[in-house]
Amino acid sequence: MRPTVIDNSLRTFRTLGVDVHTFTPNWQIVRKLMLEALRRRGDFCWHCHTGIFAYPMWVAMEKHVPLVIWGEPSAEYSSFYGYDEVEDVDERRFNLVTNLGINAEDMVGMLDDSVSDYPVTIRDLKPFTYPPVADLRRLKLRSMCLGAYVPWDVKAQVELIKRDLGWKGDQVEGVPPEYDYEKIECFMQGVRDYLKFMKRGFGRTTHLTSIDIRNGRLDRERAMDLVKEYDGRRPGSLDIFLRYVGLTEGEFLDIMVPHVVPPHEMPGADQIAANRMNREPWDFEKWSRVVGDPALDAVRS
Repeated sequence: MRPTVIDNSLRTFRTLGVDVHTFTPNWQIVRKLMLEALRRRGDFCWHCHTGIFAYPMWVAMEKHVPLVIWGEPSAEYSSFYGYDEVEDVDERRFNLVTNLGINAEDMVGMLDDSVSDYPVTIRDLKPFTYPPVADLRRLKLRSMCLGAYVPWDVKAQVELIKRDLGWKGDQVEGVPPEYDYEKIECFMQGVRDYLKFMKRGFGRTTHLTSIDIRNGRLDRERAMDLVKEYDGRRPGSLDIFLRYVGLTEGEFLDIMVPHVVPPHEMPGADQIAANRMNREPWDFEKWSRVVGDPALDAVRS
């Protein structure tokens, strides 16, 4: 988590006056999950996708919280549900949208623990496993999107929380500064968007400007200029990520090849080398390089 989002959270919690429950999973297991998910799906964030939507439900069961409310509906970003549908954030949605087609039992079987100091069991992956439906029904626990009832206008909501809660935006690798509100929380976001570009030929700037064009806030010509300037640049965070999972850049690129979606073709090594990020975010040096492996931690990037 990046410094600005931690400050935003603390300020918000104190202003609203709320109890806060924080959970951090075993980092060494997360490292293994990142590498396996990258190999299987070209997306290293399986643990994050599943953990975000599974762990709070376990807490809700434990604390007997009858209603869990999330933010935007998935219709804002995908086609699994439409805006005219009631989108319950349930096990069906979890398996359809969230877990990349890999459940926790699958992941345990996929991981190679033969040479690992951190063998993984299904118990270790409980935070990434959706609770039993029967238990949720017994407690009459409901989970839904606020965006199913409130029109989801990100820019308007950002202005509201900036005004009322002192919320601050931040820089994100590969994203124009005017979009300082999206995905500011994780310092691996630049790598995620870079992977999207490598696989599909477009990144987060295309995604964000397309929403603005659709809402009549931006003309196509300006959007194309922004896309050309920002999408597809190699982020500095890639070097940190490669240390985390123990890959060379060449190995990383080899893993990506089967995940490329035609007709897009992945850029060559020369293009990648020439298309680096123009500048690093202000807090780049604060991003943790600690892996927890003495051999890797002995040599800092």
